[in-house]
Amino acid sequence: MTVYIRTEANRTTATGHMTRCIAIAKEIKAMGGEAVFIVAEEGSMRMPDEAGFKCLCLNRTWDDFDGEIPVILEFIEKNNIKCILVDSYFVTEKYMAAISEKTKTAYIDDLHERIWPVHAIINYAVYYDLFDYEKEYPSSDKLLGCEYAPLRPEYTNLDIKEISDVKDVLVVTGGSDEYHFIKSMAGMVEGCDELSGINFTFVCGVFNGDYDELVAHYEDHKSIHMLKSVPTLKPYMLSSDMLITAGGTTLYEAAACQIPCIAFRIADNQKYNVDGFASRGLVFDAGDVRYNFSYSALLEQVIELINSRKLRSDMRELQKKTLDGKGAWRLAKYLMDLG
Repeated sequence: MTVYIRTEANRTTATGHMTRCIAIAKEIKAMGGEAVFIVAEEGSMRMPDEAGFKCLCLNRTWDDFDGEIPVILEFIEKNNIKCILVDSYFVTEKYMAAISEKTKTAYIDDLHERIWPVHAIINYAVYYDLFDYEKEYPSSDKLLGCEYAPLRPEYTNLDIKEISDVKDVLVVTGGSDEYHFIKSMAGMVEGCDELSGINFTFVCGVFNGDYDELVAHYEDHKSIHMLKSVPTLKPYMLSSDMLITAGGTTLYEAAACQIPCIAFRIADNQKYNVDGFASRGLVFDAGDVRYNFSYSALLEQVIELINSRKLRSDMRELQKKTLDGKGAWRLAKYLMDLG
């Protein structure tokens, strides 16, 4: 069985869509199937190529999905495509309706901005239950909730260490840090006597403009350490006792690793994520870095979580019940059956 995946990865879309699709593709391959990526531009071929997957380029403009319709329809017919997974915020209803007439379609929708004409709708977000999918998609298959979170295979069957006193704290912002969160947070840690003796590891994204300055300033510091763009956060999360992170995909990875967590928002599409995790007791909500953010309030949360083993233990139990890291496997199995 061959599953086709239509997505992109470039400076505008970033790499999140491609990363989660590659996680699903790896599970398809492990099941004996084949995953083939379809992209508009050559630049989007790099990630699937490096992951060892066949990638076909349509030689189109990556955000012109309506203009792509005749090309993709011919492509579906020529390749006898039985099933296609689409993951892009730039698709249109016209595009999805056109390809849904030709083949079975599944769409990853974690924004819920409209109702899509598809055979299967996927929303693995913790907040999926804010929306009435039963009413909106009466005849579509619905794959909803964290059990379908398409994490990379490395986040399954983890060796979770026993809870203990907090000795190591991990801090992550994602690819960029235009609001200088790490610089401010590190300065706060440096000046706080209550945090002395606790190691803080800061992971700076590839586009963090403060990295060189931070490395120079904290080069000889005993408990503040700077890293840049690590390939995976998994070993750092498994070896740390607490996490402070922006509210993207890292929250799902943190839940799989069962690491007590404080989350903040750094982009509009992180609001529902942080709200959803916080309302379920999975994280502490530190607020939005862009608007009236209080580092002193964050410091209070950090100290509270460090000082309460019960809070951290309760948080870990809720994380364990919420996500098991097998979402990509479940999606792969569904897509194999769909075709």
